[in-house]
Amino acid sequence: MSLHIVGGDEDFEPQPELSVEHDDFLLQILRDISSDAVYRFAEISTTRSNVEAISTRQVGFQEGAQALASDFCRLHRGGVKDGAFFVFELGVDEADVKIYALVKYDYSQALEIVHRQGATGLRRIVEAFVSNRSAIQKSAMIRTRRGRAEPALSTRDRMGRPAPVLTDFFREYLQVTRDRSDEELTLDVREVVRTALSDHKEYLPKGGMASCVSRANGVLRNAPEINEHVIRQAVWVGAGQPTDDETKGRFDNSVDRLVRKKKLAGLAFAPASSVLPKAVRRTIMTEEGVRLEYNTALEGQSVVEEKLEDGRTRFVVTTQGYTDDVNSDRTRRPA
Repeated sequence: MSLHIVGGDEDFEPQPELSVEHDDFLLQILRDISSDAVYRFAEISTTRSNVEAISTRQVGFQEGAQALASDFCRLHRGGVKDGAFFVFELGVDEADVKIYALVKYDYSQALEIVHRQGATGLRRIVEAFVSNRSAIQKSAMIRTRRGRAEPALSTRDRMGRPAPVLTDFFREYLQVTRDRSDEELTLDVREVVRTALSDHKEYLPKGGMASCVSRANGVLRNAPEINEHVIRQAVWVGAGQPTDDETKGRFDNSVDRLVRKKKLAGLAFAPASSVLPKAVRRTIMTEEGVRLEYNTALEGQSVVEEKLEDGRTRFVVTTQGYTDDVNSDRTRRPA
């Protein structure tokens, strides 16, 4: 690991590599900040190049970490809190794979402590990092395979709101572009919810899948942001809010599996209203005199609109039951 001070009026001071302290706690923090990718590196990225240079040992870890921290400090602008910048190199079971974690930690006393206490001050910052994980402001996790960084990377930025938006400063530092939009993520979540409910149809309340999905989508639509907890909550509400742990566990297990499949783990983002529009009553009147009225929350589920090749439109209605009432119209005979 490596640790540098960023911010303040002083010039950047390269620091030596540090022995890892508090291994278990730091690993847990790295697990906490890990998430599936929403961003990928741009064609040209100095950060990616520096990470690859370390991974291939074109430069040593100490020199490469100093370059990463120096670039971060150079771009550090007014309004961004001073603090500590960590670089971690992690090995995994695969010999040709390494993970690099870059973590900006807010710590207002960092400069004062290092200037006053030197290396002892660096240990103090590590201890503070351990005791206050909520101060993590920015993070990125980059996986390299045989020295090449994978295009997609895990990123988080506490100052980028709504999540997972990155601040201009951090995006410029990483040199990344958005890979999946809120609309695409919300579409994936909507599919996760529908599939999780469908996996356990036998446990759903009366009213059919369509009403269950509609209730679940309402939870997603009204949430300030969508994350794994909100997805589980939406499925639980859609399933009629089961109270027994066994049934709830079945739905939770489906959500966990589908979240991993759709690469949504650890993500938080604003629900896209275009994907989860507010349900309204829609009335269709055909040229043949057929009237169809339904809630738009049922579109794509109980009511499917199909465009035919000959220009006509077909509506397919699927229902668990219906009532049939025949009204006779008395027509006047022509004179």
